[in-house]
Amino acid sequence: MLLAACSATHHRTTKMNPLVGNWIGASAIVDGRPLPDSTVNQLRLTLTADRYKTEKGNEVLFDSTYTVDPSRNPKEINMIGTEGDFAGKTAEGIYSLEGDTLRVCYTMPGKPRPGAFSSPAGSGIYLVAWKRQGP
Repeated sequence: MLLAACSATHHRTTKMNPLVGNWIGASAIVDGRPLPDSTVNQLRLTLTADRYKTEKGNEVLFDSTYTVDPSRNPKEINMIGTEGDFAGKTAEGIYSLEGDTLRVCYTMPGKPRPGAFSSPAGSGIYLVAWKRQGP
């Protein structure tokens, strides 16, 4: 019975968070420079109810917990590093979800949250578009 209750709670949590799932890179701009398709095609994002993990091929780029505030405009995301140099540090960003496309615009820890979905040269801002991966 407890297992059924836990399973139902997990299912409800997952349904309530539309970001949960596996995503593949569609485009990426870092500090005003578009990343080559050969790099973008290797990018993967895994979102659970509380974990945000980006990978390039077999390399983990950023592993963190995250929180969102969908009541803000634009919607806000905070990613808190869980290992390495970023452990305990918060990267602030904004996000939008339209259909199966997730856009995340963020800075590395210590820099202010972006105010718009853009990555001008010299800004240190990352702008990544993700496509939801099928089942």
